[in-house]
Amino acid sequence: MSDKFKKIDKEFCLTDNSVNVYKYRLLTEGLLLDNYKKNPIGFLMHEREGGVLVKWGDFRIEGDKLYGKPVINLSHPKGEDIASQVENGFINAASCGKIICLAASDDPKLKLDGQTGPTVTKWFPREISFVDIPGNHNALANLYDINDNELNLADFVKPNPKEMSKILLTAAMLTALNLSDKSSETDIEKTFQDLVDTAGKVPGLEKDLADKKTALTNKEKELSDLKEESVNKEVQDLLAKGESDKKLTKELSAKLGVSFKSDPTGLKDLLDAMPAQTLITDQLGDKKDVSAFAGKKWDDLYQSDDLETVRNQFPDLYEKLKKEKFPNS
Repeated sequence: MSDKFKKIDKEFCLTDNSVNVYKYRLLTEGLLLDNYKKNPIGFLMHEREGGVLVKWGDFRIEGDKLYGKPVINLSHPKGEDIASQVENGFINAASCGKIICLAASDDPKLKLDGQTGPTVTKWFPREISFVDIPGNHNALANLYDINDNELNLADFVKPNPKEMSKILLTAAMLTALNLSDKSSETDIEKTFQDLVDTAGKVPGLEKDLADKKTALTNKEKELSDLKEESVNKEVQDLLAKGESDKKLTKELSAKLGVSFKSDPTGLKDLLDAMPAQTLITDQLGDKKDVSAFAGKKWDDLYQSDDLETVRNQFPDLYEKLKKEKFPNS
């Protein structure tokens, strides 16, 4: 025997699937034993303030029962006494404490006779203590979540739909639900079931709405692109006509194409108000040969009204005749 601890070769049943005095039960098949093995400690009567009294080992499962053997801390003030009581058979019970409940069910199929509380289907204990009577107030009284927050057994009990009619509803609630204070239990159940069914459809409805919004956005873009293409064609057609009508030069047409790219109406109004240009090349369409004016003087041309023609078509001849006529100018 070590002067620090004493391992006792005696098995204790630590838990099974039976209904405890609090009318709920822990399923051994849902026990996460490895979680407890990380720190397999225990106290006396679940009193943490008294210090660690025992560590458990040599675990084995037989059927629905979990067995383990104690290693008693002889440094504990009651270590020697408890070790003696265990060996003498005065202490025969151990109890799981600080139950961490990870999943539970109120399924009637999992309940045994006399069980009114839930069936804990996934769990592990924080400690396993020696007790005088297992399942007493200090034994399996409380359940906790993974963060050590105490759980209420009622949290695991689903309300009976038939009891819903007993819920006190305000006049405003009744009106919103199209009910009255004289509505039958069946009407109330149906109304709440309709609400549940509608809520279940919400994700699908939201997806349908999102899809329709996307389709509408794509359609709007297509229409916008078609409109832009139509406007652009109308502008280009107007500019081409302006050029063919000799109202626009290529350079001016390009500038107006930028300024009126989205305003064909404004461009049409502008072009309608513009006169056709008289180009110098048009005036030279009946260009005469210079020989037709050979030997003629300034006055001859002036009297025959050909002087302007010479000025436009033969500027060199015009300047020569002008210097002869006006040598001092």
